[in-house]
Amino acid sequence: MTSAPVAIAAATRRARKKERTRQEIFGASMELFAKRGFDAVTIEAICDAADVARGTFFLHFPSKAALLWEWNRQVADEFRAGLREPRKNAVTEIRQLVEHISAKLMAQAEVMAGLLREFFATPPVGAESQGRDLHALVAELVRRGQKRGELRRGLDPRLCVAVIMSTAAAILAGGVWKEGEIAPEKARAQYFDVVFHGLTGDRK
Repeated sequence: MTSAPVAIAAATRRARKKERTRQEIFGASMELFAKRGFDAVTIEAICDAADVARGTFFLHFPSKAALLWEWNRQVADEFRAGLREPRKNAVTEIRQLVEHISAKLMAQAEVMAGLLREFFATPPVGAESQGRDLHALVAELVRRGQKRGELRRGLDPRLCVAVIMSTAAAILAGGVWKEGEIAPEKARAQYFDVVFHGLTGDRK
């Protein structure tokens, strides 16, 4: 009979191996997208570059678009790792998170445009429960802000997250402005104004 410590160690090794494989698939994908363009890269090409079988790819990602889940997770982890005490207020941290996301998107603009386009056009199965790391991070920032009186306490954090993330998603998907119609800085300024001050302009 396998002892509990041995079983735990084996499970931990499997988890680490699974995580490494996921990272290798994602890394190979992003490199290929940067070289060839998102639309030109097939799942077969990704599997060859990552040296995994098709089944292994689909074990981690149900489609190319689902690679956005891993991108979200990495962006959220990077931002969370940079939070330091004494913490800034919630509004500042949410602004900084949006700026962080924007910088990451701009660094891979063409690749991310293709990835986001496909993701919003054909959301992967399970998208409602997967890749929610950024949503969880925003919810964490909102709850902390409410607890400290920096954000309105009467609002459900889930609604706040929906407003912040769905508005950003609509902009990223091109559902608000066409490409090149408005400068990114101006778009972000209007986004922050709507998110934090609403349609009435109440800045109290």
